[in-house]
Amino acid sequence: MPYLLQALQSLAVLGLCTLYAGAQTRASAVLQSKRGPSVLQPYRDLAKWLGKSGVVSDQAGWVFHFAPYLAMACYLTVSTIVPVITDQPLPMAFLGDLLGGALVLALASFVMSLAALDTGSPLGGLGASRTTWIGSLAEPALILVFFTVGVLSASDNPYLMNHAIAASPAAMVLPTHLLGAVAFFMLLLAETGHIPIENPAGTIEISMIEESRVLEYSGREYALVKWGGWMKLFLLSAVFMNVFVLPWGLGNGTSLEQGLLGVLAVLGKLAVCGLAIVLIDASFAKLRFFRIAEYLGGAFLLALIGIITSYVVAK
Repeated sequence: MPYLLQALQSLAVLGLCTLYAGAQTRASAVLQSKRGPSVLQPYRDLAKWLGKSGVVSDQAGWVFHFAPYLAMACYLTVSTIVPVITDQPLPMAFLGDLLGGALVLALASFVMSLAALDTGSPLGGLGASRTTWIGSLAEPALILVFFTVGVLSASDNPYLMNHAIAASPAAMVLPTHLLGAVAFFMLLLAETGHIPIENPAGTIEISMIEESRVLEYSGREYALVKWGGWMKLFLLSAVFMNVFVLPWGLGNGTSLEQGLLGVLAVLGKLAVCGLAIVLIDASFAKLRFFRIAEYLGGAFLLALIGIITSYVVAK
């Protein structure tokens, strides 16, 4: 049964991340008084891209073709080590903790940046450079955020973090936890290309960040790139809700029925998280590029202050 739940969790991430992205796009359009595409449109897009062959630059090498598959493998790996549909550690949860998951996500971003440089495209190089710069600022803040929760749970395992916070609701109102949660949400927006870092609906190539480094992809490889991006958004949102905001309601990992209830629970939680992201996208303007350092610096300071307050409260 644990292995069946393990497979169910990864399949849920694979299948539902597309629905999550489609629901966000539709909600964003509704907030702008537009009809918007169907929430199922990303599924249709994937089917269309997977059925097409790609047009590849004659400068592209093996790195360009290999990167989407390695990135997808990274996202699938993370889906096995974080709590998504159950609060009980699954068989592959021993592969790593939250820090290990962050390193795997960083590896996926790194290979995609290499692929953008491999084609010799100026826009791909621009996107790779910008993404790497943003990542160099976001990763230290992300590590500090995990330390804020680790201080309260005495562990860096995401399942144990979930148990510790769920068993002690009073910890959720402590400054350490609140500051860590705000900082993680700010980094979630940065890592997934949302406002105020980037406009996910933007079509001006020179202002793109994440999207500009995958402009050379098409066909099946582009489908994998987009699918991987939706998986990353789904996973980070699930970690945010299941560890920082609503650690309750997940399945107990003892039966398939509990796993299916966990799928419904995570969909409800992600509806809340997705709505918050959409409201921010609709309410704020994109920052100027060099103001992004101030934004990420703010997330770093919030996490640092959260760690400091944990020692002050303890004394």
